[in-house]
Amino acid sequence: MRYRIFSVLCLLASTAAAEQRAYVTDKLEVQMRSGQSLQHKIIKMVPSGTAVTVLEDDGAAGYTRVALDSGDEGWILSRYLTTQPVARVQMEDAIRKAAELTEANKKLKDDLAALHSGKQASDKSAQESSEETTRLNTELIAIRQASANAIQIQAERDQLQETVINLQRDLEGLKRAKHAQEADIRQNWFMIGAGVLFGGMLLGLILPRLGWRKRSSWDSF
Repeated sequence: MRYRIFSVLCLLASTAAAEQRAYVTDKLEVQMRSGQSLQHKIIKMVPSGTAVTVLEDDGAAGYTRVALDSGDEGWILSRYLTTQPVARVQMEDAIRKAAELTEANKKLKDDLAALHSGKQASDKSAQESSEETTRLNTELIAIRQASANAIQIQAERDQLQETVINLQRDLEGLKRAKHAQEADIRQNWFMIGAGVLFGGMLLGLILPRLGWRKRSSWDSF
């Protein structure tokens, strides 16, 4: 009986250790597949920043089996997962916290105004509220700075992605130009070969006639 209880506890502990939260990286969309290869069926396209639950990690194959909050399960390339929220999620969270602190700060200011008008509390409570307001203002400034940094990181990432796309387009253009040049070279060699062949055939027809004429002229003497 004790052995069974110990086995159940070990199973629950291993399950809890396997299931951890992760986030899809800054790649715009990630493919969730039914298996651990590109040949397996795509179950769903998972947007950047989506939180997933890690069910299994296959380091050798480079894939991780995850579950979405919607209940869908599948395999995603491990390099597209991170343990930290992406910049966009951090920015949204920072903006939300800034809004909450702004609302809390407004409420504290209203309470402080009521205290000064003699409606509630004592001078000690007013001092505590003023200190809390200062603390919240400090936190609000810090969060706004963090939000600005997150927005700047997002803008730099977007600019970098645009640069990569332009470089890929330039590379494709160079490849097409190279293929066209190679085709022209092959065509020129074909034309040269055809000209040489035609010239050889023409000489083959002309030279016997010239030899026949020379012999005829010698015979006339």
